[in-house]
Amino acid sequence: MTPVLASLIALWLLVLSRLGPCLRHRGDLMFFVALPAAIATTINYPSVAPTFDAALGGPGSSTLVAGALSMLALGLFRSAIVKAVVAPQDQEPVLRRGLLQTTAAITAYCVAFGCAALVGAVSISPSPEQSPIDPGAQSDAGVFVFMATLCLYMIVVSIEIAAVCVRYLPQMASGLFRSGFGSVAVGCGLAVVGLTAKILRQVVVLTFVGLDYEPLLQNAFETLTGIAGLFLAFGLMLPAMSGRVAAWQVSERYHLLRLHRLWSRTANASVVIDSVSVPLKGVLSKDPRARLHRTLVEILDSNLAAGGTLLNASESKLVEKSEGTLYA
Repeated sequence: MTPVLASLIALWLLVLSRLGPCLRHRGDLMFFVALPAAIATTINYPSVAPTFDAALGGPGSSTLVAGALSMLALGLFRSAIVKAVVAPQDQEPVLRRGLLQTTAAITAYCVAFGCAALVGAVSISPSPEQSPIDPGAQSDAGVFVFMATLCLYMIVVSIEIAAVCVRYLPQMASGLFRSGFGSVAVGCGLAVVGLTAKILRQVVVLTFVGLDYEPLLQNAFETLTGIAGLFLAFGLMLPAMSGRVAAWQVSERYHLLRLHRLWSRTANASVVIDSVSVPLKGVLSKDPRARLHRTLVEILDSNLAAGGTLLNASESKLVEKSEGTLYA
């Protein structure tokens, strides 16, 4: 499976994961971030782009629509980040500035594309393996302008998003949120490198300098942006899962599983309330949190009765970490 296909699947999974909240709350910003991104990736997929071009009857329509949708998705994503981290009273000017930047970038992209199409620099792909941009006319300045506009806008916004994620990462209490936003930051970083490779590739094609590196730069762009899409989709799904993980008490069940062997070795019959209800059975119980609390009490009381000699350093650390789950 290629990175582009894996990214395509991950983005549609993200769309499906946000569909429920969108319908329940009659709107979900992350759904409207994921949907245009997934549509853009689908339209730009090598086997889909020629069909899309032919259906619309316009040369390079897939490139135009996919690029505009990608910019829209990233602009909406920046708005979502702003709403998450900026104080409500300070959001309006930041959101307005972001909206103006996105509108200006999409407008410049569409105008440059239109100019390139008018002079014949863009043509429908003759085969699924070829780019919607005619390989024989890629040295046209109009092609360079609209591709550079797309790449530069996405680079700038990706850097902004990555910087915000890294800045607020230490303040996030939930491990899933930290992992999710860390994944988003990595995805944005990979996207920046991939898009930079794309700009360099366009410079090479425009100037005919270093043409030997053109295939390498194009492959780097496709691979890195495909992997970036995976990290972004995965990272955005993780925070959404945090509520379900808390509701299912996944952490409590996990720690019961880890404590079972320790409990079996240390539990003193005089402090065990019910020897039938062992931690392993508590993993599948309806209230694992209560069972975890009980297991910890029994282990600690048994250790106290033995004069504090039952637990070694690693076992004491495990008990301490399990206690932290109860108060998280």
